[in-house]
Amino acid sequence: MPIMLSEAVDDLLARPKTDSGRLNMLASYCIQEFAARGLQGVRGGQADEVGIRGFGRQKDWDLAYVLADKPRLLVSLKSILKNLSGTVPNRLDDLMGEAANVQQLQPEVVIGYVVIVDQAEDRIRRDGYTWSEVFESNLRKIAIRKAPLWNQGLIEGIWLIRIDSRRESGDRVVNVEDLDARGTNFFTSLLDELYLREPALRPDSA
Repeated sequence: MPIMLSEAVDDLLARPKTDSGRLNMLASYCIQEFAARGLQGVRGGQADEVGIRGFGRQKDWDLAYVLADKPRLLVSLKSILKNLSGTVPNRLDDLMGEAANVQQLQPEVVIGYVVIVDQAEDRIRRDGYTWSEVFESNLRKIAIRKAPLWNQGLIEGIWLIRIDSRRESGDRVVNVEDLDARGTNFFTSLLDELYLREPALRPDSA
């Protein structure tokens, strides 16, 4: 049976905070979505993270599509369920550093970022915006990496998933229809960029 996004969210919330596999089902969901759009062989999910060599150090990525020992597509999965005001600023810096680390060796790699944010813990800032709104706005500012704009630290796509942990199991994803559209755009945009850089990978290229 196909994995539903709501199932991945429920699985995340049911696991202890110290469980290193809390995002495994979300990873499997993403693998499923890539496969449905023609890209088979994305690694991650229930398997281990994939170690990718960067300029400064090797980093484990949650999802990776590797061809001929070369990473072509990488996706980082995160969740912010507590202390948004303290966590959000650091997440953006961490993401840009992780992206630049691998882009220095593989400038053509496509990078995506998926983050689950608990709306129950969101707060309004002094400027009138919530922390999740500011976070998504800042993420979109760096998710603009397309040829010829190859700046290191930028990425190709982001998907911020808002949930509400106060709701019943199966109904924790907020604004499902809008989120589905954003998710479709996320996977499609990453694959479009991948196929532009690696035309032979396009399903209809044969």
